[in-house]
Amino acid sequence: MAYNNILIAVDGSEVSTLLIKKVHEFAPEAHVDILIVVDTSGGYFGTVVMNADIVYQMEQDAEVAINKMYDYAKSIGHANTDIHVRFGTPKQVIARDFPRDHKNDLIVVGETGLSRLQRAMAGTIPSFVTQTSAIDVLIMRTSNK
Repeated sequence: MAYNNILIAVDGSEVSTLLIKKVHEFAPEAHVDILIVVDTSGGYFGTVVMNADIVYQMEQDAEVAINKMYDYAKSIGHANTDIHVRFGTPKQVIARDFPRDHKNDLIVVGETGLSRLQRAMAGTIPSFVTQTSAIDVLIMRTSNK
């Protein structure tokens, strides 16, 4: 099956560029939506108190990161690329909201970077997306194990 409209969920890290590169290698003609979700849910355990200054800084950081991801995609020759910053709970936005709104046919996420305790307490985005998404999900390995 050929994928034509791929969502790549990124966090702005070096792993994000690896995901973009891998997607470009296996689907160079596909339309790619690169997405960063600003987590306004209060963090993994709901302990972070959000105020306007914190949200503003998170938005600014996300804008810088997403523009770097766009520049990287263009630099490797992926012309059909759009970038997006959304606010909310990353799991929900990546698994359901964004793909529904943009008619994606594949979601690409990297493996988790959380510790065992964090995974046990909060779950992982890749796990949640795989279990709840209505479309195909590809979890790309981003490290050598």
